[in-house]
Amino acid sequence: MNFLAHLALAGPDDASRIGNILGDFEKGTPDSLRERLPSAVVTGIMMHRHLDRYTDSHPLFLTSKNLLKPERRRFAGIAIDIFFDHFLSKHWSNFHPGTTTHFIAEVYQLFERHPEWLGSHFGPLVPRIKSENWLGTYQTITGVEFTLQRIATRSHKFEPLIHSVEDLTSNYLEFENLFLQFYPQIREYAAKLLGKKIENKSAFP
Repeated sequence: MNFLAHLALAGPDDASRIGNILGDFEKGTPDSLRERLPSAVVTGIMMHRHLDRYTDSHPLFLTSKNLLKPERRRFAGIAIDIFFDHFLSKHWSNFHPGTTTHFIAEVYQLFERHPEWLGSHFGPLVPRIKSENWLGTYQTITGVEFTLQRIATRSHKFEPLIHSVEDLTSNYLEFENLFLQFYPQIREYAAKLLGKKIENKSAFP
């Protein structure tokens, strides 16, 4: 799952949300992380890692990866994470209260409240994330393409990612159906990690 899903699956408190977004940026053991971050933030980072392991080994996620062209499958995990954030944006009301616009605004305010928690890798990205509204771009195919292009600029090895938007448009309904089956399951798993029960709404009629 990508940024939006990790934030949505986190607990409602600031530390859990920031920890879950830092999971791709902060390395190290829980003990080493606690030397510079609050324990509750570290718990969020660990939750992010658990969710990534759950996702990467899930049969529905593996099926999704196989929908990409073979030449792009090397980076399928990255592409599917972004595709699934697109479908989360599209089906937000089936799983979470309020609107994505309101949720994203809350997240940007959260970053402002705790700059000391954002770290040396994620913190410098925040102004650009906000100005380009990264969390909001997942809502459209154009936004998905923009996100893939942004990732591709990090290194020439990621260039095949740009064309994975073609896989999304060619197999749109298949990806969407796989997401709609997968997300309730990972949402339930996230709730267990948080030690709470949820009433998982189905996205199907």
